[in-house]
Amino acid sequence: MLVCNLDSQTKPMRAMRAVGLAAALAGLLVSGSALAQAATAPAIASAAAPAEAAQAAGAPAAQAAAPSPDAMTNLIRLLVAQGTITKENGEALLAQAQSEADRARASATPPPPPPPPVADGAVRVTRVPEAVRAQIRDEIRGEIMAQASSEGWVTKNQAAPEWTKRITLFGDIRVRSQSELYSKTNSDTILDFARISALGPVDYGTTAFLPLLNTRVDRSNRLKIRARFGATAEITKGVTAQFSLGTGDDNSPISPNASLGGGLAKRDIWLDLANFKISPTKWATLNFGRFENPFNSSEILYDADLRFDGVAAKLNFDRLLGEGSALSITGGAFPLDFGSPNFPNNSITKQAYPSKWLLAGEIKLSGEVADGIAIDASAGYHRFSKVQGRLSDPCNLDTTDTCSTDGLSPLFLRKGNTLFAIRNLTSNAAGISPQLLGLKFGYEILDLNFGVKVPISGSVGARLDGSYMRNLGFHRSDICAGQIDTSLSPIVQPINNVSADSTHTSVCTKTNAATFHGGGTAWQAALHIGTDKVDTRGSWKAGIEYRYVQTDAVLDSLTDSEFHFGGTNAKGYVLSGEYGIADGLTIGGHWYSANEVSGDPLAIDVLQIDLKAKF
Repeated sequence: MLVCNLDSQTKPMRAMRAVGLAAALAGLLVSGSALAQAATAPAIASAAAPAEAAQAAGAPAAQAAAPSPDAMTNLIRLLVAQGTITKENGEALLAQAQSEADRARASATPPPPPPPPVADGAVRVTRVPEAVRAQIRDEIRGEIMAQASSEGWVTKNQAAPEWTKRITLFGDIRVRSQSELYSKTNSDTILDFARISALGPVDYGTTAFLPLLNTRVDRSNRLKIRARFGATAEITKGVTAQFSLGTGDDNSPISPNASLGGGLAKRDIWLDLANFKISPTKWATLNFGRFENPFNSSEILYDADLRFDGVAAKLNFDRLLGEGSALSITGGAFPLDFGSPNFPNNSITKQAYPSKWLLAGEIKLSGEVADGIAIDASAGYHRFSKVQGRLSDPCNLDTTDTCSTDGLSPLFLRKGNTLFAIRNLTSNAAGISPQLLGLKFGYEILDLNFGVKVPISGSVGARLDGSYMRNLGFHRSDICAGQIDTSLSPIVQPINNVSADSTHTSVCTKTNAATFHGGGTAWQAALHIGTDKVDTRGSWKAGIEYRYVQTDAVLDSLTDSEFHFGGTNAKGYVLSGEYGIADGLTIGGHWYSANEVSGDPLAIDVLQIDLKAKF
């Protein structure tokens, strides 16, 4: 069809149209370099097909020419072969197009050089523009959020409230196997003053019914648990609130252990911590409420699980005495017993109840002396106000059920402190003499502590600690304080820590005087080797220590509840070891071996195996 149409044109007309078409093709060759470079096999085939058709129609056959990779060249050759333009005009067009294409290529920007070869093992990283990175990030975020929504993940509207981010949970669980082992030569007539004090007024004239301590029969593998759980919340900058709950067989101040057994009965839960901590500056801290021991004291003075009620303030001064040094001053006031606001309960005439307080202060210095060797030393003074017992005014229980100094009876006792009967009873129609116990001495304790830590290798170090305590309220001359005449000697004399006869009734008389064996001094030396804390897998610590605690050196209700199974009037050693079997999970043990310092023989060994988890 195309050939017939071309043949129907006049020769001049065909020449004009061919020249115009060739010029247009030359322009395409110059401006459209992409098309000029797109030589394809189908274009060659299209050029060959019309040539064969022209030969079949009787047109003169064009001299065969080698195919060109240039589509424009093939097209001009096709026009010449069909007779649309003359051979001379076709070659002129080809020469002109080639010249213009060469000039266009010469003025074009040369392509970038190829990248250098990459060495073996190297990775070529192409720089990604910031806009592309942002686009990739947005796309990934969108895909993740879409997946979270489809699979029920927490979405933005379901996220935890902001206040939950300011709360930290903490706790610990300990399972213990404890064995209490007694010497067969121990005295079997030692009164259980802790239970007697809890019973209230007791008639000591009926000694056959007073509770006695078990001192000879072993108690093996008694299982105990301790569980505590709490939270710390940041209220605002510099102010945190803390609380925790814990186990315990009773509300005594020193032991959170709960004994297993008892017919699978449920366990009691007590308030362990509840306080505000305020830090107005980096060097000042205030505690209000119920909190951990704020002082650098040993377990001879305060049990490790003892909590303090009241208010404490601490000032820290770093580098005050040089680089690496620190000086701290701590003080506090802690109520022990406010008593009844309606004392005496059944009397028209009310009396002021003696409020008991602990007032304490401490100064501590710590620092590094050389080559990782660190020392710390502290001196503290702990005054227990209104805890010393006093003989009452003459008291007739026929007209009242309380005496004037009943409020000086201690809330808690263990064993060891020197005691006496504080009621001055005049008559009783019932013929009984219900008495209350009181502490014979006051307690104003000077507490001195010193420690030195020496590195051994890596995180392992050795620490040597020493403590010395002296009860400045202990005066041996007070053993018979309150005696008015010889008829009162059975009242004011101590009922323990003396030796004369089984009744201990002659220590404050001139005839057949007994001997008082009490004292007001305690000291301790300890060596521990291992890591600072045993809270990660592979961490460990082993220790040995020796303790010597006289009867009235410290309050027996607050001292360590494990050594000598609690109380004072004990001396002996402690072996300990602990190993971290996983992060937050440890296994360890203690061996306590203690005898009495004075008085009736009482030797007690305690073995403990603990599995502890902390989180």
